[in-house]
Amino acid sequence: MTWKFFLGIFFSLCVGCEEYGLKEKYKRPDWLPGKLYTAVTVQENLSMFAECLRLTGLDTILDVSGSFTVFAPTDEAIEQYLSENQYASVSNIPPDELERITEFHIIQNPWSLEQLQSLSIYGWRTVDDENRNSYAYKRQTIFKNPVQKYWTTRKNNKEMVVIDSTISNHYKRVFVGSRKYAPVFYDAYLDVNDLTSEDFYFYFERAFEPGNVYYAGAKILQADILAENGFVHIIDRVVNPMLNAQELLERDLPGESYKLFLEMAYWYYPTFEANMSATYNQPEVRLGALVDTLWDLNYPDLAFALQKESTGTEGTGINETMVRHNGLFAPTDIAFREFIDGILTDKSGFPHWGDYRILPRDLCEIIVARHFKSAPIYPSTNLYQQIFMEEGSFQQNEGDIIRREFGSNCTFIGLDTYVPDRVFTSVTGPVFLRPTYSIFRRAMLYAGVQEAIANHPGELYFFPIPDYALESDSSLIINWIDYDENRYNFQALDRYMHEMVTLGRNTIRNLIMNQVGTPIPNDSTDQEIIRTLRGNFITWDHSDNTIRGTLPSTWGYNGSIVTTCYPGPLHEPSDNGKAWSVNYWFNF
Repeated sequence: MTWKFFLGIFFSLCVGCEEYGLKEKYKRPDWLPGKLYTAVTVQENLSMFAECLRLTGLDTILDVSGSFTVFAPTDEAIEQYLSENQYASVSNIPPDELERITEFHIIQNPWSLEQLQSLSIYGWRTVDDENRNSYAYKRQTIFKNPVQKYWTTRKNNKEMVVIDSTISNHYKRVFVGSRKYAPVFYDAYLDVNDLTSEDFYFYFERAFEPGNVYYAGAKILQADILAENGFVHIIDRVVNPMLNAQELLERDLPGESYKLFLEMAYWYYPTFEANMSATYNQPEVRLGALVDTLWDLNYPDLAFALQKESTGTEGTGINETMVRHNGLFAPTDIAFREFIDGILTDKSGFPHWGDYRILPRDLCEIIVARHFKSAPIYPSTNLYQQIFMEEGSFQQNEGDIIRREFGSNCTFIGLDTYVPDRVFTSVTGPVFLRPTYSIFRRAMLYAGVQEAIANHPGELYFFPIPDYALESDSSLIINWIDYDENRYNFQALDRYMHEMVTLGRNTIRNLIMNQVGTPIPNDSTDQEIIRTLRGNFITWDHSDNTIRGTLPSTWGYNGSIVTTCYPGPLHEPSDNGKAWSVNYWFNF
């Protein structure tokens, strides 16, 4: 035998050992059951969820590729879900609904129980701290809404969304940019955000037990069942796919609908922008077919977009959605209709707005926009206190809450009453409800005096000036800087200087506060003395129904032509006084 022969045997043995070592190295351990679907099937109490995976075809995905975390409801949890929804078996659940439910129990990437409690938006959290951004709690599921069609119409060069397709002349298909997110609640997250077990109970109707981790409202019973491509955590409830704000408002429940509020949000706030990248990425394009343009739908003047699952600032490179959530509270259709027909529009019997679709921007902000919050609404938070507990111009009745739901992009509170802002029900009501007082109304908002007057605890006498009078003597002129952005200031024609002057906020505030005051008891039967909120005095002579300040009113700003004010009553109900119309400013 030659040395070459022995060398060949040596190399053969080395190669064989290496191959054997590699096989041993990558061989699946006996204790590892396989990939995720297999890991579910070997658990005795997950047979029904395994069937859900099989019926939806997700078994072939979970056992082929990708890395996921599965939150698997026990058989008892699924049986309870079937009973509550009157299904005889899993196979009786409509296929679309079953797919939505099952996908919502699967999140992207493998997360152990420890990792679920250790992630921040900047990476892994290695130490405890008081930075709220260090406690991410939302994870992206594999469930994604399909592209949705919105019926639209145009008015005054603006495009609005309409619910009723019969009054539409076009539609837009809106791009869906994100899958739905689900929350994971744990001790450290609640602690650093000053949340309590009662806050958790408010939305999920179960107490938060310290030391446990919850996938939405489902408690993790058994964690960290390891599979080749992820983890399985066993939970004690079926988690329905969480709805976003739009879906929450669209949904009809027995005796409970919020579509009128949604209709107003659709009418005043949407903006569309073509998304050509998403349009050209549609599968049909690669086959040469014609496709609809896909659009991005935004609500720039609301705290958040109704349909968007992402809740963080886009384009930052940091997934803020994991730590940020929104809040929304809304009245039912019946409650909202009482306000619209009984107070807001001319159906009230007063010369108010002809229809709720023709409101100016500033009124929409009071009626609609303030319902949208850029933070979740929990009972223990200041935000909740401001809405339901503290005295203010827009306090709602906590006892009238009929719906509490943790949505995918906001917390949602439904109310079966609507308490309108006091600017509509106090002495300021005629100014905010009659289109003929639009200049005076905007001046009040510009100067920020509306709440001081509307919330005044005693009886007030209020003397606003209608548009035609202000326009006639040019004593208050609205100067639009950007009508679409609702930006403006005020000018007046100075009759003494013979030039246009810009009026500052303090000047306008003083003018308005001198038009409102409280009556002072006196011995005269004909003359009534009123102390203005500015600290001056108005004299009302009832013998000839004339009213003036310490100096007579004049025609125009800084005018020299003396005029006389004759108050005319404005008969809207008020809870803190009475209002009369006058044609001129009081002088002092």
